[in-house]
Amino acid sequence: MRKDTLASLLRDNIQIKDLYKLYEEDVEEQLPLEKRVSILLYELSLSPSYKGYKYLKEAIMMLCEDESNYRSFTKNIYPALAKKHNTTSQNIEKNIRFAIKKIYESNTETELERHLGKTPLIFTKTSNVKFVTFCAEKLRLER
Repeated sequence: MRKDTLASLLRDNIQIKDLYKLYEEDVEEQLPLEKRVSILLYELSLSPSYKGYKYLKEAIMMLCEDESNYRSFTKNIYPALAKKHNTTSQNIEKNIRFAIKKIYESNTETELERHLGKTPLIFTKTSNVKFVTFCAEKLRLER
């Protein structure tokens, strides 16, 4: 935030809580995608020690960066991750499924709603594709 903007806000008797909110919005806009995805997964209580954490994070980032991957998730995302990590598409899918299972086990519906918003995802476990797609769209809308 520029000094002249800050000075004008102080002159207009803006409250500290409003100033903090403006600062928070300014900081969030500058966060790189990878960090925003990491923060979301951290808030969802997913441990980075799971292999699925890394795969889930990369899958969300791939969807955020290229919308065309939505339509053919299993044909684009899983094979690309498998090739990158020298494993199989089935292994990628299994590890992402396990990570999502851990997210549902470690969060209540209220906690999921707080982090993901009001969505059908919070009431029942869903497919990998739906979960990853929703997370990517949420992050894209927050930009």
